[in-house]
Amino acid sequence: MMISRCSSSRGLRRSVPLLLVAALTLSGCATSGQSTAAEPAEPAVQDSRGSEEPPNPQTPGPSSTPGTASEIDAVPVQSTELGEVEQTPAPVRVSYSDIDADIPVIAHGVSEDGQMYIPDDAAEAAWYKYGRAPSDETGSTVIAAHAGSVHTPVGPLYLLHEAQPGEEVTVEDESGREHVYEVTEVEQQDKEDLDFTPYFSRDGDHHLVLITCGGQWNPDRSSYNDNIIVTAKPAK
Repeated sequence: MMISRCSSSRGLRRSVPLLLVAALTLSGCATSGQSTAAEPAEPAVQDSRGSEEPPNPQTPGPSSTPGTASEIDAVPVQSTELGEVEQTPAPVRVSYSDIDADIPVIAHGVSEDGQMYIPDDAAEAAWYKYGRAPSDETGSTVIAAHAGSVHTPVGPLYLLHEAQPGEEVTVEDESGREHVYEVTEVEQQDKEDLDFTPYFSRDGDHHLVLITCGGQWNPDRSSYNDNIIVTAKPAK
């Protein structure tokens, strides 16, 4: 579903009051080194960059007691069936000027406990390397990051919920090429009801998917209740 902008000004992100910063020390949306669950068809598939994927990833359970980035709830997602793909340049940076976001991107797969790996620090994002890259002609390029973390209480994607259709997102790949996307949809969905399978497509029109967390903070789960998902198509 579409969401409206929050009342806070985008320009205030870097001058967040101290109380808010303190509250956001637990504002990441995934367990340490995790954010999404993937379910490959084969247990040890070689990705386009030559690394093996751990077998049988599982959907994450609830997080433990809050206090560190490693204790933040996971964001569950699923991938579609994987196969051999031609090597294409990996994304290395996302820039989204309308929400004052500029974040480095690191290629990751899944962690030992079966979740898509996401850096602990909200200042870094993860690209799901078993999915599509920006140069691919089909499928989704999935990039996810914490909204905040102990190291970076207010991460670059913290204001992703303020994204609006028509805005531009630029993804730079390791070859130096810039891929410009136009936002087509902004969703805020309850984690309990969300099926991530469609967002991890490997066919159909190529598009970008950005994921973080948002909505109401749930102290019992040490997590936000919702996921923020922005979909964007290649700009013409």
